[in-house]
Formats: sequence, C-alpha cells, structure tokens
Amino acid sequence: MNLSRRQFHKYSARFLMGGLFPGLFFNLFNRKLTEQEVNENFNKIIGYLTPGTDLLVPTFLGNPQRRFYGRGVPGGLNIIHKFPLGTGVTYVGSTRKVWSGAGWTGQPTITRDRGRIYLVIGSYDYHLRKIDFETNEEVWKYKFDDVIKGSSSIYLDETASENNQIVILQGSRTGRPKNGIAPSFRAISFRTGQELWKLDIRKTASYSRDNDSSALDLGNGVIFNAGENGVGYFLDSRTTTAQKKSGFLQPKILSEVKLYSSSDSKRQGGNIVSESSPSRLDNRLFLASGSGHIYGISLDERKIIWDFYTGSDLDGTVAISKQNKLFCAIEKEFLPGQGGVIKLNPEKPPQDSVEWFLPTGNTNVASWKGGIIGSVALNDEYNPNNFPALFATNAIDGYLYIGSQDKITGKKVKGPLLKRTYDTPVVVFKQRIGASISTPIFTEGYKLVTAGYGGVYLFNLYWEEAKPDDTNALENARGEYYRLKVEQVGRFKPDVSFESTPVVWDNKIIICGRDGWLYTLGS
Repeated sequence: MNLSRRQFHKYSARFLMGGLFPGLFFNLFNRKLTEQEVNENFNKIIGYLTPGTDLLVPTFLGNPQRRFYGRGVPGGLNIIHKFPLGTGVTYVGSTRKVWSGAGWTGQPTITRDRGRIYLVIGSYDYHLRKIDFETNEEVWKYKFDDVIKGSSSIYLDETASENNQIVILQGSRTGRPKNGIAPSFRAISFRTGQELWKLDIRKTASYSRDNDSSALDLGNGVIFNAGENGVGYFLDSRTTTAQKKSGFLQPKILSEVKLYSSSDSKRQGGNIVSESSPSRLDNRLFLASGSGHIYGISLDERKIIWDFYTGSDLDGTVAISKQNKLFCAIEKEFLPGQGGVIKLNPEKPPQDSVEWFLPTGNTNVASWKGGIIGSVALNDEYNPNNFPALFATNAIDGYLYIGSQDKITGKKVKGPLLKRTYDTPVVVFKQRIGASISTPIFTEGYKLVTAGYGGVYLFNLYWEEAKPDDTNALENARGEYYRLKVEQVGRFKPDVSFESTPVVWDNKIIICGRDGWLYTLGS
C-alpha cells in the first residue's frame, strides 16, 4: 500500500483507537471511503469518547428560529431501517378515527447522550418513544391519553437529579377529559422515560384542549408553550418546582398570554386554536395563532407587543431568516382571497410590515380549501458558498415551491383579505408533488427533501453563474448572480401518505409515514 505522508499520519493516529473501536476502525481504514466518510467515522469515535450531552435537533425545525433540519448529505431513498409506530383510535368531534404511524408535524428530535445518539418521536398509538439511532431499537416508551401529533422539544434542567436533567416536552390530543382535566402537555425524563409533570390545558373559548405546538426553552429557568386552548404559557423549567394540583404534579405557571380576542371567537367560533410553534428573535417570540394573528410577544414584559392580522386559520410555524425577516404560512380558511406565504419585517409596524406575498392555488383536500398547512423552509443554514437565499414550501394545491427570499417579480398580487396589493417573489422552481401538509427541508450538500400524500422526494440543487438579466437570475450578498437548477433524484413510497416533516442526520433521512412506520432512508 502506497500512502502519502499525510495519509500515513492520519491512519497511524486512527490505528491507535482500533483496539477500542474495531468496527469503526475497519471502516476508517477502508480506502474506498471518501475523505468525508472517513472524517464522519472518526467523529463517531470522538463522540463515544466524550460522554456528554448534545441536543442535536432538540425541537421542531431544529432551533429557536425554526430553520435547522439536521446534518449530513442524504445519498438516496433506500430503506435502511423501519420501526413500527402502531395504530390508535381518536375522536374528531364525535367521529371515531383510526390513525396509524405519525403525522403533522411528526418530526423526530435527535439527542446525543453518553456516547450514543437517540431519536424521540411521538405517534398515533399514544406512545412517546426513545429509539437508538444506530440500532433502531426501542429504549423505552411512555403512554399518553390520546394520539400524539406534534414534535417534542428537549432541554437541559441542571437543577434536577442526574437521571432527570434531560427533559422532553411533548403534547398530545386531549383524549376524553376526566373530571374536566385535560393533561395534554407533559414533561418526561429523557433518560428514564418517567413522567415528571403534566399540565392541564384548561378550557377556554377554543373548542380544543390539545397540544400540537413544540415548546421553546428560553433559558433562565423559563419555557414557553402554546396550547390549542389559545393560551401561551410561560412555565418554570425547573421540574423540581412542580406542585401537586388536581391529583398530579403540574408545572409552575409564571404567566400567561391570551392568543385570541373576543372578536376572533365571535368571527370564528371555537376555531381559535394555536397549533404552531413559537419562534424566537432576540427578546421576542413570534407565534402564528389560529385566531388569525401573527403575534410578537415581548420576553421582558411577557405580553403581546406586535400583531399582524391575517384573518385566516394559521397552522404553520414562523421561520425567521438570518436577515431577521418572518416567513409565514397562511391557510385559506376564513379568507376571501388566497392563502400562501407572506414575508414580514417585524421592525416595522404590522400594517406596513409586508415585503411580499406568494398566493397559492385554491383546491379542496380533506377539510382544507387551499393555502399552506406546513411551514416555510429556509436555506440559511445550508448555504456555505453564499449562494442566493431561498425559501421552499409545500401547498395544498399540490405544488412544491422554491423561491427567492429577496427578489420580487415587479408584479402586484392581491393580499389574503383582498384589501391591499403586495409585491410577489420570484419562484425559481415549481413542481407538482401532490397535496402536502409536510414542511420541506434543505440539507447539506445542496439537496432538498420533501414529502406529502404522494410519497417522499429527493432533489439536488445546482447553482450556475448567470448574468443580471438572465431569466430567474438571483443575486447573492456579494452582488454575484446565479441561477438555480433542480433535479429530482429519488422518490419513495408514492402510494403512502406522509404528513410529517423529515429530519436528516449522519446522511440519513428520518421520516414517519401514515402507514404505521418510522423510516430511516439513505444510500
């Protein structure tokens, strides 16, 4: 074997670890591996040698700005693992439903603890599970009172005992409340799977007491959660401060924010639920409420200080770009106009904050009439070469849209309420994938993964140099122009419905199907 001096030193250093990690060592020495693959295996060893805790993807859409979707370059859509998530019965009003797998939002969280990586996912069989990422084996499961829809959030409570210092926050549907109590938001110990507390989502003017939102750890002993009862809760994050109330331990409520007005309930009845997750920009939270408002909440005052009125049901979570702009998904329900994506500048008064609006088509899918149910993805965390800033979203009209965060067409479109006209962004790619309520994700290696009622898709994103007057030429921050070319390179299970949002880790795509399975996909 002929090795360069650099290769010799690299393999010599790794040889010393071979006795401790023979399987990984064999992979390190395999000369057919690429440099990236060798480094990834080496990083796995480092992970085993450093037994701390890393919250890798700790909440829905990854970070407080809701624009991080994992690490790795997915190479394909071949099945690596399948895990059965089971089936459960729930009631929508008085109608009995049987649901399998996991759905909206359904994105697994990813945590490294004591040298191993774990997934946490809730499913329709009522169970929250901790699954070993490498072996695909269940570590523990915890049962809720009803099906679990939303994604978990994970944070560290350094005041707790060692076994309880990693805390999972998870919501569920309400079930059938006993004695008027609906404990549909809970804290579970990551290491033991034991319950730490439950929060009664109290009855309000909203018809729902579910909890689909993914909470945020705000630091300084505070977490924020939005219940479907239209209440935003500031809670004490220290699990040891939970007190017994209504027969079980409940967290200490520091303050509450009402996420609807009396006029909203008069206009929409009980359909004023808050299903989206809060996003953070400095000392403010931004939350899309089903009462028809995108709220800005001061963390200092713990009250609403900014209110953009849409008049529609809102399900998608606000994504915040590196330029501190809000990208919001709007559903068609209650609107005279169309739903779609709206970009807002939160530094301006709400009535003057719209930078552009992208309307999407109206069509009937289940109970939806159009617009967007999922969220908007941004390429901000996956653009190391500083190409132009992009957004992507899936719509009820059956299309995947990829567009410019910044460039507008020069045309005007009517807003959702038909009262004002707005600029509209350049859409550089639009492909029919079938109706979807899932959120697409950008990944490392300039790829995009998306899913819907027609399966899972994988796309390559290629940038080519362009001239300013070329069709769909986009400008980056350095004043350079590029055009985006998109290539579909894979499709998985077109006969299976996927409502959940995928996540990527270690070059693998993890996504839940409505057929009852959690899939790990790759090359």
